[in-house]
Parts: sequence; C-alpha cells; structure tokens
Amino acid sequence: MMFRRRINYYPYLLLIILFLILFIVFFFDYRLKASIIEIAKAKAQITVMETINTVINQQIVSKIEYQDIVDIHKDKQDRIVMIQPNTIILNKMMSGSVIEITHALDQLSEESIEIPLGQITGSKMLAGYGPKMRVKAIPVGQVNVDVLNKFDEAGINQTRHLIYFEIKCKVKVAVPFLNEDVQVSTTVPLAETIIIGNVPETYVGLDDGKVPVYPYINVK
Repeated sequence: MMFRRRINYYPYLLLIILFLILFIVFFFDYRLKASIIEIAKAKAQITVMETINTVINQQIVSKIEYQDIVDIHKDKQDRIVMIQPNTIILNKMMSGSVIEITHALDQLSEESIEIPLGQITGSKMLAGYGPKMRVKAIPVGQVNVDVLNKFDEAGINQTRHLIYFEIKCKVKVAVPFLNEDVQVSTTVPLAETIIIGNVPETYVGLDDGKVPVYPYINVK
C-alpha cells in the first residue's frame, strides 16, 4: 500500500507573509519619507522667504526713497529723457542686504521649524495634531541678489517704474535621518514712482531688466 507524502506548506506560507509584511513596511516607509521631506521643504521655503522679506523691508526698504537710487534727467521742456540707477548706492544696499540676510539665516538655522505629524496624513482634520517634527533650514552655498526693474502702465499717459530685489539662496532642509537641498527665491519691491508722459527711451544700465551691480557674496 502506497502513501502519498504530505507537503508542508507552512514554511512557504510564512515566507510569503514575511515578504508581504516587508513590502508593506518598505512601501509605507518610502511614502512617509517622501511626504515628510516635501512638507518640510515647503515649510522651510515659506519660513526662509518670510525671513528674507522681513529683513529687507525693515533694514533696507524702510530707509530709502526712489530718488535715492535713481537719477532722473530732463530736457529743457521738463520731459524725462533718461533714467539712471545710482549703482554706488545700489551696491551698498545689496552688500548690506546680503550681510543682513546671512545673519538672519544663521539665526534661523539655530532654531527648529515644527511640523505636526498629523499634517503628513494629508487630512485637513488631523493637520494640526500629533507630535511635532522638528525641521532645520541650514543655509548653504550663496545668497544671490539682483536688482531688477520694470515699467507698467498705470493710467492714461502714466507709467509706473518699479525697482526690486530678486533674492535667491539655497538651504538644506534637515529632518531626522533625512536632508535635502532646496532653492528659495523671492522678490522684494524697493521703490517705485509714477512717470507722467512718455517713457524715456534711455535707461542707463538696463540689460534685460537687470541693473549691473554687485551680484552676490558667499555664505560661509
């Protein structure tokens, strides 16, 4: 009489269950890390932009007028024929801005940005709840400051001339076991005026909207 040998499926079943558990753990770990770093990057960008805007508005913009950084030349008929940026003043403003921004970012790197872990779930109800995850925004690379300008129509025979800073910097977003570099860019209006009449054909120093002044300083 012959007996069939019974195959033991339990080891195979255990292997399959273990494989599924590991797959689920790694999948959710990957998704969780992606969510954490994206939220941390967005939060850091907002915080750095707010810091830069506050510094420039308090330390630079509040202390200048349009006439301080632009020389307006008129003809005998009192018509504006040329607008010329004062590059000496602008250079001082830019170098001062970089120093102030660097100092503010260094202070920011010593503090932590807190993100409720409930925000990672994507639920609006849970976004403000849960333990706080600490994120650091550490400045790396360069703070790059450009002075730009543009002319906008402001009414009948009126043109608004706006001068503003375009500020770019790179920060490292650091969370536990994760870090990633993120580029931050913001624009801060410096001064503006309304030009009555035709826009002058000559704008000394105009090169695709940029004023050729001191470009950047390294952040240590």
